[in-house]
Amino acid sequence: MDATSPGIDRRTLLGLLPLTGAAALLRPSHATATATATAATAAATTVTNTVAGQELAGIAANPAFVFATDLAGTAGSGEASPIDADYWLGVHEVTNAQYLEFVTETGRTAPPYWDGGTYPDGKADHPVLTVSLDSATAYCAWLNSQADTEGWTFRLPTEAEWEYAASGPDALDYPWGDTAGTTYADLVLTSNYNYMAVCAAYELAEHGDELATYTATGSDLYGQSFPISEILSIGGTGTVAGWNVTASRTGFVYTDVYDALTDTGGYTTPVTAYPGGASTTGLLDLCGNCWEWTTSVITATHGGEMGEQVNAIRGGSWYANLNSCTAVYRGEGRDPSGRYPTVGFRVAVTVGA
Repeated sequence: MDATSPGIDRRTLLGLLPLTGAAALLRPSHATATATATAATAAATTVTNTVAGQELAGIAANPAFVFATDLAGTAGSGEASPIDADYWLGVHEVTNAQYLEFVTETGRTAPPYWDGGTYPDGKADHPVLTVSLDSATAYCAWLNSQADTEGWTFRLPTEAEWEYAASGPDALDYPWGDTAGTTYADLVLTSNYNYMAVCAAYELAEHGDELATYTATGSDLYGQSFPISEILSIGGTGTVAGWNVTASRTGFVYTDVYDALTDTGGYTTPVTAYPGGASTTGLLDLCGNCWEWTTSVITATHGGEMGEQVNAIRGGSWYANLNSCTAVYRGEGRDPSGRYPTVGFRVAVTVGA
């Protein structure tokens, strides 16, 4: 199901919402790296390398890996999925600036939220979005065509590789530990990741007294205006109320303020904005900011694609609630040919393949 398909209101499906772009093209340096390094030492320390402009962190193999057991319906049933070889993952999601170089050199179609062939100003280091699985795979193939990648095979991660990288050998609920650590008080949000409360906290702090008008067709409050502070609220642990009430088509995402926000790219953040959310191997943004493609095919148990055979996406996004933004949340997936405004990707690498 594609958010750009006729008849689908983009605001009604969690995760099918416009996001952001960027500015100031920074051409990555193509540093040559030896293919003899492995990820095994990452078990003891963070091991990074930069290949074809992609900063990578090493992850050791785990032949005994099993997915997390069911946690209130948001995780799997503990099934085994052996990870037999060391691998590398991008330290962060692929950014707009990195993707622009790919688009420029290959002539591939730019994401639809870009204007005039480039991303919105100020968002070079935000994750690229509305990229299909097919386009993400093509990006990896483009990296593999570069002369300095010999011995390094770029690809997308499997779902097991993604979860193991996020939860680590101690099977943590979050990349940084077993608690989110999110607090909200006096209009200030403290968080290790970018999810809906980050946007909500900004709107309440900067525009709480300003009016938002319901613009969605079919909204019970269509045409009526309210202060943002009467629409949105945030609890002390970062839960958000008034974001999206689907049945009545009310909540912040059905207003003109939200429309203006998404028309200019949504509420992503720079991929290095949350160092406190780093994994034990130094990976950033595994929770929040944007969902990430994997190559694993699942039957979706959550989201707008429930019941469909789709590719698993992991990690949550700036639009997602806090329950979706964990290392173990499963069941969301998307059509690999679709371009979704809360879905991006990070690269994986096999060495010596």
